[in-house]
Amino acid sequence: MDLNNKKAYPIICLKILEELSEKLPEYLTYHCIDHMIDVANVCDHYINYYKIRKPEANLLRIAAVSHDYGYLYSPKDHEKRGVLKITPKLEKDYSKKEIDFIAGMIMATKIPQNPQNFYEEIMADADLDYLGRKDYNKWSERLYQEFLHYGVVHNNVEWLEVQIKFLENHHYHTDLAKEKRADTKNRKLQELVTLKKLSDSSA
Repeated sequence: MDLNNKKAYPIICLKILEELSEKLPEYLTYHCIDHMIDVANVCDHYINYYKIRKPEANLLRIAAVSHDYGYLYSPKDHEKRGVLKITPKLEKDYSKKEIDFIAGMIMATKIPQNPQNFYEEIMADADLDYLGRKDYNKWSERLYQEFLHYGVVHNNVEWLEVQIKFLENHHYHTDLAKEKRADTKNRKLQELVTLKKLSDSSA
């Protein structure tokens, strides 16, 4: 997957992506470099759509490429762990206020999501943008394989239940995501509910 508008990214973003590409384990089939780039590309779309100024746009881009940096160490509390690990890389070129701003956006991706401002809403929606896209099945399969590795689920039946519960509890935050993603996400939810009913009736 290619990073759109690559020239707009601060150098630190490219260094982080390079490190993630080299170090993320292969069993992370969802929380992989493709996901980081996908989220960054979605954020780039938000930046253009909302005409976000360059200073804030750069901080949003940094958060996008590093929001799952903590997976280099552990999936547990990876958002907080990622913030702690990424902070020293930023201290030379960014103020404490800017780093806190980035940290807030990274923490906004923690499930259940609870963004506190507009930029955190963008980050939260970008992280789960695929829920309302036509390539849902591709990303869902990647996450399923990762969950199998961790023992979160053990079969397709359990995975179907997890998806339904997650989609039922999820909602988008920004007007753009509500307009462009919510309907498709809800149709996918109904599709999965129907699939579960068929599965239950044939069991």
